[in-house]
Amino acid sequence: MLDLFCLGVAMTVGQAGNPALVPPPEYPRPQLVQQVTPGYNAPTLVAQGKPVISVDPAPLTLPALRVAQPAQLPVDKKDVKDAPKVEEKKEEEKKEEEEKKDEPTTYFFMKMLDGTPLGKTLEDRRISISGWTQMSYTGSSADTVNLPVVWNDRANRFLLQQHWLTIQKSLDTESKCASYGWRLDAMFGSDYRFLLMRGLFNSQLLNSKPNANEPGGFEQNLYGFDLPQFYVNAYLPNLFEGTEIRAGRMYTPWGLESVEGVTTPLLSRSYAFNWSPPFFHMAVAVLPKFNKNWSGQFMVANGNDVFFDPSQELRFVGALTWKSDDENDSVTVATSIGRGKFNAGDPFNPATNGLQSEAAGRNNMNAFDLVYTHKFNDCFSYGLEAIYGYQTGVPTTNVVGAVSGAMIKTNANSGTAHWGSVAQYFTYKWSDKVSTIFRGEIFDDFEGQRTGYEGVYYAGTFGVQYKPKDWLWIRPEIRYDYNGDSTPFNFSPTTGAGTSHHVWTAAADLIIRW
Repeated sequence: MLDLFCLGVAMTVGQAGNPALVPPPEYPRPQLVQQVTPGYNAPTLVAQGKPVISVDPAPLTLPALRVAQPAQLPVDKKDVKDAPKVEEKKEEEKKEEEEKKDEPTTYFFMKMLDGTPLGKTLEDRRISISGWTQMSYTGSSADTVNLPVVWNDRANRFLLQQHWLTIQKSLDTESKCASYGWRLDAMFGSDYRFLLMRGLFNSQLLNSKPNANEPGGFEQNLYGFDLPQFYVNAYLPNLFEGTEIRAGRMYTPWGLESVEGVTTPLLSRSYAFNWSPPFFHMAVAVLPKFNKNWSGQFMVANGNDVFFDPSQELRFVGALTWKSDDENDSVTVATSIGRGKFNAGDPFNPATNGLQSEAAGRNNMNAFDLVYTHKFNDCFSYGLEAIYGYQTGVPTTNVVGAVSGAMIKTNANSGTAHWGSVAQYFTYKWSDKVSTIFRGEIFDDFEGQRTGYEGVYYAGTFGVQYKPKDWLWIRPEIRYDYNGDSTPFNFSPTTGAGTSHHVWTAAADLIIRW
């Protein structure tokens, strides 16, 4: 009997408690990575080149079971020693993802050169070559033109809007030393009519001829060429948290839309974008990053959309941007401000539709802009842009004559024109390939100086962005515009003026990135 008791004790000593009662180890949830499709200009709503957003929730921990003092399991010293290495590995993976998200996407041309001597030479010199081709068709309730709807302004017609080439030597923002670069953009297409600066390549517009079926009774070259950007730049890593300096022709530094087909949300542009602010400046610009929340762009320019021309005047152009720590919210306040008086030295092209398709030009107007964006989650985002602009000394219809049937509403030979706009954008990303966008806007052209017709414009646009490949985009949209105060739509060759309070358009564009 004593032998059996001793045998039982010997078999029990050293055994742990019931394994089923030991709390299971913690298992981290798999990391979720949502790729955000690059969007468009500018502080932007779905900003141009949005980063990869990593969501790494806290580890899933099952609740500990209440047990009666289970036996202590031995600790493996090797596991304790290797634990920090696991954490370091995760940090390295996150760092690699952060670096990868900043790398520019390459398309056909650079991929074709990859591995070749020419490709290696370009890579060593930080030079890239890229571009896109954008074409569209717009069906319309109007007969010939959709104006003041732009840039797909031709009704029931196919347009090659942009054949765009960009050659760029990028800055080295990772180096602790200063770096230098440059950029050149060249564009051929129907959009050149809206891009041209006063005093540069304007002969393409001046070469017009009478045509009763065109706005203003004149026909312009439908297709032409422009250099939207050309500048040299430098990066100073030790000035604030990095500062870029540019000199040349560059974009106006604000807005939720862009002159570039690939960085604007919809095919058609808003009134806020086309009729309110300028597009380009010949300037010297400083772009500092003050800290993770604050950045800016500040220019000394020779005017709005003016090359070296008699109408140029010195002015300040700038934007100040704030971003929240989580980058879900951003606010940008911006302006182009100078003397603000119409320069009659070179008001507009003679007897044509006018440079920029405006009744009295935009050569010295002042504009103030506010942009707010908010990202509700990885799929849904919102954007708001509000603009106010004015110009003094504006020629009236009695002085310059009616342009496209326009009647500039002022009572003297010289007056003040002002205008305002609010545009809202709602974007929902259904998948990596499909997004939908709704844009609602109100634009008040108080005196008719912007569009040629006074009154309040209301417009609603619904569009789809379908990207079956990263290089192939298809963007259909449907739009409705209404002005109850004037009849700016559906141009009549007989009267030389609009005949309708509203216009419907259904359009689609195809973009091939190369």
